[in-house]
Amino acid sequence: MQLHKILFVLVLIYSPLIYANPYNVGDKLPALSLSDQHDKARDISEQTQVILFSRDKAGGSLLTSALSNIPDNFLSEHNIILISDISRMPGFISKYIAIPSMRKNNYSMLLDHDGSSTKKYPDHSDTATLIYIESLQIKKIVYLASTDDIKQALKLK
Repeated sequence: MQLHKILFVLVLIYSPLIYANPYNVGDKLPALSLSDQHDKARDISEQTQVILFSRDKAGGSLLTSALSNIPDNFLSEHNIILISDISRMPGFISKYIAIPSMRKNNYSMLLDHDGSSTKKYPDHSDTATLIYIESLQIKKIVYLASTDDIKQALKLK
């Protein structure tokens, strides 16, 4: 019986660490380096102004559709970083289907393969997240559920 009490207390102590709250407006993001679909390391740095983020297939599809006809270097010229958490994708699918397909894009997409780097990034199901930052501090978070809304937010329309 004593062991159950100890385990219960340990769960209470460590559960906030396991289920960390997502970042909010005002939070400072840590500098981060991830590899893109071409295995090239890219950084989220003080110069980054917008992070486009998706954690699920629907959000990723929205971003892909919205960015399908952007000019070369549009994201880098506007200090925009695109990040996709692909940790939920089966390894075989990501390795042989998804990532080769991503390599056809004319923009860089940073990939979080295990979900650890972006676990605190805010998201809602079936949406793309736009995180506006200044010197790595979050100024605004927007969840968009359509390609038109994403294009309008990025001033592509």
